[in-house]
Amino acid sequence: MSKRHQATVQKQFTKTAEAFSIFATRDTPDVVIEKVDFLRPQPETLLLDVACGPGALVLAMAPRIRYAYGIDLTPEMLRQAREFQNEKQITNAAWVCGEGEKIPYADGAFDLVSCQYAFHHIPKPELVLQEMLRVTKPDGHVFIDDTLGPESDEKFELHSRIEIIRDPSHTRSLRFTTFLKMFDEFKLQIISESFRRRRRSFNQWMLRAGLTPKDKRYQEARKLLEGSIKGDRAGFLAQVDEEDIQIVHNEGMFLVSQRTEA
Repeated sequence: MSKRHQATVQKQFTKTAEAFSIFATRDTPDVVIEKVDFLRPQPETLLLDVACGPGALVLAMAPRIRYAYGIDLTPEMLRQAREFQNEKQITNAAWVCGEGEKIPYADGAFDLVSCQYAFHHIPKPELVLQEMLRVTKPDGHVFIDDTLGPESDEKFELHSRIEIIRDPSHTRSLRFTTFLKMFDEFKLQIISESFRRRRRSFNQWMLRAGLTPKDKRYQEARKLLEGSIKGDRAGFLAQVDEEDIQIVHNEGMFLVSQRTEA
């Protein structure tokens, strides 16, 4: 990741750390529980969560495994994570400031390495996946959870434009077919996968990015979204809801491992 994009990510998530942390950790506990159930943690597991943000998954997994680590590029997010850790009185979790392209741990150090909602902020996610695989044990697993971009080129272009107006640190939401291609290139097999449609309020989505109706970026994104409703031209399945708009993000969860050669 270039220094310029690093700065963009840090600026965005420093500004929105509090709003994002409350949403991720307190407002959607059911989503976190869903991920924990999907991962089926074992008592001996060592976990590393890359781009951990305020630590929701780390703190949900820690009571059920040996130890959980979180790494994130933004110090303010890690400060929030430590606050939540103290509130929950969890002792088997630790945090480090760093980037996914240069994970500061030894080869094969972890049983499970995860990354959630971050690949769409990374210009070259394959470099992060390569590092995640490096620090995963040969018989370990990698978990990736992220929004999925529309397969249609026309929808993908407008979808991405709205996302970037909302959050300048956004690069692109990978398509399902892009994930499959990347897994194949790294000779990975999918152990389990799950797909969800996450319906959410446009206004709340904007608020998590630090935007209110008076902001120019809010107004620009809303205008584009409203214009996309007929024919679902941006792939958000947008519907007007009084003063708000309901949108849908398609999400994919993938648990993968190194392919076993016959």
